Amino acid sequence: MREILTTFPDALLEAPRWWVALSGGADSVALLYALAAYRDASSAPPLHAIHVNHGLHAAAGEWSDLCQRHADRLSIPLHINVCNIEPSGRGVEADARRERYRAFESVLAEGDILFTAHHADDMVETVLLRLLRGAGPRGLSGIPQERACGAGRIFRPLLNTTSDTLRSLVEAAGLEHVIDPSNLETEQDRNYLRQVVLPAVAERWPGYRQTIQRAAGLQAIAQQRLSQLPLLRTETVMGEAALMIDPTVDVAELAAQIHQWLGESDIDSPDRRRLIELARQALDAGQDRLPELRWGDSCLRVWNGWVISVTEPANDWTLPGEVAVGQPAEGDWGRLDWETADDGPGLPAGARLACGACGEVESVTPLNRPQKPTKKWLQEMRIPPWWRRHLPVLWSETAPVWVLPAGPLMGAADLDNNTAEPGLRPVWHLSSSL
Repeated sequence: MREILTTFPDALLEAPRWWVALSGGADSVALLYALAAYRDASSAPPLHAIHVNHGLHAAAGEWSDLCQRHADRLSIPLHINVCNIEPSGRGVEADARRERYRAFESVLAEGDILFTAHHADDMVETVLLRLLRGAGPRGLSGIPQERACGAGRIFRPLLNTTSDTLRSLVEAAGLEHVIDPSNLETEQDRNYLRQVVLPAVAERWPGYRQTIQRAAGLQAIAQQRLSQLPLLRTETVMGEAALMIDPTVDVAELAAQIHQWLGESDIDSPDRRRLIELARQALDAGQDRLPELRWGDSCLRVWNGWVISVTEPANDWTLPGEVAVGQPAEGDWGRLDWETADDGPGLPAGARLACGACGEVESVTPLNRPQKPTKKWLQEMRIPPWWRRHLPVLWSETAPVWVLPAGPLMGAADLDNNTAEPGLRPVWHLSSSL
């Protein structure tokens, strides 16, 4: 197995830990054994594996057991993550991928490397699928060999190795592996491409893998050049990515900037006609307008001189009825953490606060400022309009003390903190499923 791995960059060898994404399929089993052989033959970081049980197949538990047997045989610690797939309307494949990468991010510490078994056939399928969806240079550059993932990075060493090669190696070594029957179904676009389209392509153009990979490499070069062109990037207070609108450019130039920005954000772009229309509205619309472009699961909205990649708040959030200062809380509304308030107002640890939505508060009194309508204050705090009714508010008895993430209110000053320790400040993180 060792022969399928080429020389690794020094940065990988200096990582604190290596992880392998182990599904149990032939590709990931081959990668696991190759990395174990590399570890045994040379100096390498400690090797761990992670298996994500999506619970979508009756044999999912057996697949987890198989992965555990392989890990035990190689003396590799295995982390098994059992996830619950919540339908988002984007399809089972997309929902499973979301949970899988969420699991990966949960185990990667700073500087860790996660190896995945994406191979040459995955690269070809990805390029063709993105082509059929109208992607630009970034999408058509295919699967990057390396990218960030949580606190660590993903590295894909097998992008030039075919699936048939990996399967042959595993079978020759007599290694047990999962054969997922859903891969033979053709309802999913990728499976249809794999089972129906590519066999026909191979009959006519047997070298199609190399040709498509070469084209993807050229697109990556083009994207690298585009990425060096200046874009005025920013983000909203809510953490939504945004592109600042340069009012001196024409409609076509702004549309090109939006297309480039979307490509670098790994978002499939809408067609040129719709981009041109959004750019026109962005340059012409008055301050009270919110021009919008929706396609697929994506939404761009113009506000505050920015084009914003919108994260929609959910109307059916269930905020916790009560939180305790200093104790984390988590739900479909996001995650609440706490940090020490060394240089500003804080809340006393252990205090129990009610929690509600900002739409229930007509007016607020910001810290050391006069009372004003909640809507006006949030506008001053540059909270996008679509978020203002949904922000969590923390209450002490009958007075609101904090609006997340806008800041403290006068009610916070009324809470006693009789200890010498500084108070705590709430930090709200949006749910990654939004």
